[in-house]
Amino acid sequence: MTKYVIPSFQRPEIFREQTYAFLKKHNVDDSSIYLVLRNDDPYLNDYMDRATNMNILLTDVKGIGRTHNYITEYFDEGDFIVEIDDDLQELLNNERKPIKDFKSVVESMLSKMVDEEISYGGTYQVVNPKFMSGNPQYTTDLRYMLGCLRFRRIRKDIVLETNYSEDFENCIKHFLRDGKILKNNWIAPKTKNYQSGGCKNDGRDNETEKSDKAFLSTKYPKYCRIFQRKSGIYDLRLRQYKV
Repeated sequence: MTKYVIPSFQRPEIFREQTYAFLKKHNVDDSSIYLVLRNDDPYLNDYMDRATNMNILLTDVKGIGRTHNYITEYFDEGDFIVEIDDDLQELLNNERKPIKDFKSVVESMLSKMVDEEISYGGTYQVVNPKFMSGNPQYTTDLRYMLGCLRFRRIRKDIVLETNYSEDFENCIKHFLRDGKILKNNWIAPKTKNYQSGGCKNDGRDNETEKSDKAFLSTKYPKYCRIFQRKSGIYDLRLRQYKV
């Protein structure tokens, strides 16, 4: 059974109105949802009061990278999970239209990942029909995939070292492990970055992101490089690398 795993911190209303509402619209049963919460969250009771039949995973782990390591430790080797940020508003296709059947997308990604022995998959990073359609629907080389929605087969040997560049690190480490990552270029999540709560209330800012990205660019210079945007924010660029 596919497990839908959502880490959330200080955002019970955002979770309920966005990611949870999206999953219910696509008939995902509560028993398949795993909500990862921190036991020091001041809004913990707000989550628990409305949790119904969801699975609640309580942890004292801080930081999204460490939280993903906790998720890896919790589930069994080879388990297929769909990891979703708590603020997913919609999943759009390359015509900027909402996908009609999220479960079929999940099943298609799982099937391709099993067939091609791939452990990590994701989507296009921004809703831009021109750029999305300019790519093949599926690619397996090293490309950036937004952390908002990812498809993962649990691999205990993947342990993240960063918190606020874990999306880049996941792409690199899984690519090095399997020689492939699966990107569906024709779908992209609609979300709003840097909302209150979540990572923003847990230490993510320009300096912590810069530190993590500098670490990755030093450790994996063959696969990524750090640069500064005009806004002043530091970012990474992955090289479209093929094994």
